[in-house]
Amino acid sequence: MKLSISSEFRKVALINYVIPPEVVEKYIPKYTKLDFYNGECMVSVVGYQVHKLKVAGLKVPLPMDFKEIDLQIYVKRFDGARWRKGVVVFSRIFELPAATDLANTIFKTNYSSMPVMGKSEKTEDLLKVTYSWQFKEIPQNFWVKSKGLAAAYDKDSAAAFILDRSFGYIKSKDHTYEYGLNHGDWHLYTVEEYAIDIDFSKQFDPAFNILNNQIPQSVMLTEGSTVEITENQLVQS
Repeated sequence: MKLSISSEFRKVALINYVIPPEVVEKYIPKYTKLDFYNGECMVSVVGYQVHKLKVAGLKVPLPMDFKEIDLQIYVKRFDGARWRKGVVVFSRIFELPAATDLANTIFKTNYSSMPVMGKSEKTEDLLKVTYSWQFKEIPQNFWVKSKGLAAAYDKDSAAAFILDRSFGYIKSKDHTYEYGLNHGDWHLYTVEEYAIDIDFSKQFDPAFNILNNQIPQSVMLTEGSTVEITENQLVQS
């Protein structure tokens, strides 16, 4: 069964932290290695709105619109000719209990179902995007407020390191799967304010307790774009 996904990722907010490599080593898929920015290992909390989801080759219906929260790290894989820059999403949260097991089985992902909400508030000058969810009835949330129009970013910047990723990798038991990520340039808003109320140790992993009181390395907000995700391919080298 060949599957490909197309959708729109909108109001993408990213909270980016520096983290010791040893904390995330167990999430690194075989045949990949951590990718560093200026010698630092990065982990990101990402909130976004999914619209117009279409899965080619799948007859079972999935919801077309929902909100999602991801936790991801950045890796690379040498394919024999060049380094492929990729991302590993090792925790995905959405409020779709009926679809969680199906998505995990078909796409070999790691979704968990929790109440998730996303809200955008826009005035003439400001855009505020909020994402919230509940873990065992404990509220978790973050919001980002920006000003002005979204603009292109420097291709040698931290934004480029995080956003310019053409591949995704999945660790599934002893196997590694690779998929393509295709989207246009994601212009960035200028972030003016933000707030974070996440218990990383309870929500994700006790080892992430170090992030609970850590100031992010950066906070980003982009309008997003149409995104195409290609079929998973088994990686064997």
